[in-house]
Amino acid sequence: MSQSQGRPLRLSHADIVRWRAQLLVTGTCHVWMGAVGSDGYGRIAIRNPEDGPRTLTPHQVGARLGYGPIPAGATVLHDCEVRLCCRAEPGHLRVGTQSENMRQAVARGRAVGPYPGRVDVRGKAGASRAIQAALRAVTDRSPAALAAVLASVIAEGDPLRDLHPLFDLPDQHTASVSGVAAFPGAGAPGGVLVRAGRRGPVESLPLFGG
Repeated sequence: MSQSQGRPLRLSHADIVRWRAQLLVTGTCHVWMGAVGSDGYGRIAIRNPEDGPRTLTPHQVGARLGYGPIPAGATVLHDCEVRLCCRAEPGHLRVGTQSENMRQAVARGRAVGPYPGRVDVRGKAGASRAIQAALRAVTDRSPAALAAVLASVIAEGDPLRDLHPLFDLPDQHTASVSGVAAFPGAGAPGGVLVRAGRRGPVESLPLFGG
C-alpha cells in the first residue's frame, strides 16, 4: 500500500515513459522491475521543475493512470498481494483507506504483532527481489509463462509450505487473485474502484487530487 499525503505533484510524459519502461507485463500482474525499497515496494524518482524531485512508489503512478488523481489521504492497496504490481485493474490495485488496508492485513494474516501469520519467509524486500530475479531469468517471455513463474516464486515464500496437517480438517479455499495464488488462508480480495483514466501521452498529469 501507499498513502497519499496530498502534496502537489504532476507526472510528465517523460516520467510516464520511464515508468512504463520498467514494467514487465505478465498474464496476471504488471511487475515493477526497477529499484526496490526496504519495504518491498518499488521506487521511482519523479522530476519536474514545478514540484521538485520526489520519490514515489510505482504503483501510485499506476493507480493515477488507471483511476485518476489520488484523493488526499487515500491509500493504494494491492488486492493481489504482490508489492511490485502496478496494474490498476480489478484484483490488483485499488484506491481505499488506511483502515481498509489494516483490515485487509489482518484478514490475510500479514498484520504485525505477536502472531504475524503468513509473512513471506524472505522478508518484504527479499520477496520482491526474488520475484524480479526469477522473472529476469525465465527464457519463455510469454505472459502466461511469466505468470506461472510469478506464482511459483510467491509460493516459495509461504512459511507453511513444508508443513503437513496432522488432522483431516474441512478444506480451506485458497484465495487466488487473478491467477496468482495467495498463501492458503488468505482472505478474498475486496471490491475495486474503477474509473476511466487517460493512458496516452500527456504533457503533465496531477498525481494527487485536491
